[in-house]
Amino acid sequence: MNHALISSSSSAREVQVAPEHYDFETYDDLERWNSYWYQIRSAIRLKPETVLEIGSGSGVFRSYLRNAGIDVKSADIDDSRKPDIVCDVCDLDGTLPEGMKFDVVAAFQVLEHLPFPMFEKCLDGIARRASPYALISLPVHGIQLRLSFGLGDLHLGFGWKMRKPWKFRPNKEHHWELGWGYSVGRITRIMSSRFDVLDRFYVKENPYHYLWVLRSKVA
Repeated sequence: MNHALISSSSSAREVQVAPEHYDFETYDDLERWNSYWYQIRSAIRLKPETVLEIGSGSGVFRSYLRNAGIDVKSADIDDSRKPDIVCDVCDLDGTLPEGMKFDVVAAFQVLEHLPFPMFEKCLDGIARRASPYALISLPVHGIQLRLSFGLGDLHLGFGWKMRKPWKFRPNKEHHWELGWGYSVGRITRIMSSRFDVLDRFYVKENPYHYLWVLRSKVA
């Protein structure tokens, strides 16, 4: 399924991230590459033909999937990222043609960029466009605990997040993160009203990221 470039000029939100934010040395560090592996693996296991990636990022996820023969379209509020679809995640229905759906809709490290009261509206739009799967990841506010060791060719790693003894303070990019007030359990319960939760986990080599594998309940 091929989708042409779709553009929306109705977005009222400002672009939060400057292009230089995605410079290789500062954005695509080793920990983020670990997250890419889990994102790509989670998508490929769902055997999609079409994928919508919300949030263009540096393009690693969609580039790999495209090379695997999957039709991937990117959507972003920032047209300088050169997405296929210029739109706000809060207004997918106002931008995408009626009935346009994707086998997988992915939003990695995106929804924390919006105020939390908009979270459920974004989930509604994703659920309506996911036919049937969605992949969503969010950052975790906490202290990373990581352990890795090797014996010969065997290497094992473990990562976890402990909550910090203070709440996350919003900044110009992140309005909220998982942690105090926004526990994994609370967010999972909100997602469960729109999706079946097939899997969820910390990325053990990068426990700053928590990933959900979901199936939409919307027909």
